[in-house]
Amino acid sequence: MTTGSTAGSVTRRLRDDNARAVLLHVWDLPPGAAVTGSDLIAVTGLSRATVHDVCDELIDRGWLRELENERSTGTYVKGRPARRYGFDARAGAVVGIDAGEHRISVRVTDLRGVPLATVERVVDQAAGRTPVAHRIAALEAVLREACAAAGSPRVLAVSVGVPAPVGVDGRTLGTDNPFWAFTNPDLAGVLGDRFGWPVLVENDANLAALAEGWCGAGAGLAHQVTVLAGERIGAGVVDDGRLLRGVRGGVGEMRYLDIVEGVGSSAGLGKVLRDLGGTEEAADVLAAARAGGLVATAQVEIAGLRLTRIVVTLVSLFDPERVILAGGAASPALVEVVNRELPSFLDLPRPLVVASTLGRDVVVLGALRRALDHVRGEALSLRLD
Repeated sequence: MTTGSTAGSVTRRLRDDNARAVLLHVWDLPPGAAVTGSDLIAVTGLSRATVHDVCDELIDRGWLRELENERSTGTYVKGRPARRYGFDARAGAVVGIDAGEHRISVRVTDLRGVPLATVERVVDQAAGRTPVAHRIAALEAVLREACAAAGSPRVLAVSVGVPAPVGVDGRTLGTDNPFWAFTNPDLAGVLGDRFGWPVLVENDANLAALAEGWCGAGAGLAHQVTVLAGERIGAGVVDDGRLLRGVRGGVGEMRYLDIVEGVGSSAGLGKVLRDLGGTEEAADVLAAARAGGLVATAQVEIAGLRLTRIVVTLVSLFDPERVILAGGAASPALVEVVNRELPSFLDLPRPLVVASTLGRDVVVLGALRRALDHVRGEALSLRLD
């Protein structure tokens, strides 16, 4: 026999399932779009009474708005007009943060990912030289500035990308590595305590892979590797539609490159190009190569051959459909070298290697995707009124 409490929990779970189906459908409609009860009945298979009860509950929780009905001027419509519903994308906000060693970028968006404010700051910080408290203070200051610029919305989740391996709890283990300890000094706990918001911390390359799968070159692919190449190099790996992390978040860490012949270190392409160019920045080397400079072209060739060996190791390990080069050093010229050289190393079918079009925003975009996914998953436990 089913007890009253068990029957009640089953009823609540069924009602939550119905509410989730309705909410996610309305959430995914284009901005400004409206849906009627009949539309929702057709999509969900629920009864009319259930649909309207669920919509009333979602309105009460702050997720939906009932919209005014529109009638053409001079046109008589028989009967009561259908109720129309819309998603309230401004009921809350999410925050994405790229917390690099030398640059902090914060973007605040509404619940459909429409930007409300972006603040970026170059910071004079370095592991081993800057106190951790200064890094946290700088991050907090940029975060507060961005939220104020966005109109101080109700923040439902914050996601932070850091250049360190991150476990499922947001912490970085193996903090005998001073760089990792500096870049992720338990930011989830520190920022969560100070602001009272859910704070999710993730490896920056993993977030880059999420961004590429959301709105970049990995969209629609179940198997892709995103190589994030700046001052350091790391990879985000998506296999069968899932982001791979490992026991301690170490999937995609590239420290093994120290022993790979022809590579020799885990330095990123930004550093490699800058070292090849002497005093020039990587962007200057790439620009000079695009302009036909012979020296710069040779430097890009050297960096591209090094990148080829890195891609070969990743392809051999993960067998992706596509490899995406992202970050500040992402360049079609480098990708051209890799695609030309791969047949010399691989007998198996070779993936297409492409350059990201998301630029420096790739980690922030991935952080926003992570925060939005979190809010969608927790929506029914939140009240926005």
